[in-house]
Amino acid sequence: MNTTYRYTGPNSAVTLKVSDGAGGLKDQDVILWNGQNVDLPADHEVTVAMLHQGLLEPISQAQAPVPTEDKADAAAKPKAAK
Repeated sequence: MNTTYRYTGPNSAVTLKVSDGAGGLKDQDVILWNGQNVDLPADHEVTVAMLHQGLLEPISQAQAPVPTEDKADAAAKPKAAK
């Protein structure tokens, strides 16, 4: 089960070995951007290690930011007539 965390650290990436649901493992590539939220498996050893290092902070659903429109997307939409 994935949990949302706020990552605070150097921009980086990691490849996790996670269950493929059929008894095997698959790679999950994760990009870690400083100050951004990231979904990670809560019980994975890499997640636990980053929590202990203070690089991750769990985010509750109530704290998760609502996605906003990209400025380019907003500019492309027609404006309603007044």
